[in-house]
Amino acid sequence: MSMNNEHYRMAQIHRDRGKRHYAANEIKEAVAELTEAYKFDPRDPEILSLLAEIYGAAGFIDPAADLIQKSLRENFSDVRGWIMLANLYAQKGGAYQELALEQLNQAENLDPKQSMIPYLRGNICARRGQIEEAKNYLRKALELDPKNMYAKRDLDILNKPPE
Repeated sequence: MSMNNEHYRMAQIHRDRGKRHYAANEIKEAVAELTEAYKFDPRDPEILSLLAEIYGAAGFIDPAADLIQKSLRENFSDVRGWIMLANLYAQKGGAYQELALEQLNQAENLDPKQSMIPYLRGNICARRGQIEEAKNYLRKALELDPKNMYAKRDLDILNKPPE
């Protein structure tokens, strides 16, 4: 077995362990295994995406964005990755909201049926004070996926009369 094959095998072992830990909500262990996998294969888009998801959920927006960008360079057609990057940019706010919209355009080009795309557009519009446009996007998200609890919650908030 060549060194490259050995590296690939070790990356796969650690990646699979990391995925199991993550599924079991053992985040510290998942990060340790995925970080080890990354050492063996720093271009594996699944490793990069999982690490980005974990870091983003923990509030480490910039490292998460860096990781998902690397993942997308390896797997340009990852709709979920484009949506994640858009979400991270939207969380940063300000000028990053324009970047978020660009990422959503990319995701929509790949899969226009993803309900998180209009959900995030609605979220950005609401942050900008564009309430009617936000409601329209949130309704579209619910048309695509009536079980999208985020869109339902945000639409309910926007429809609530001011106190």
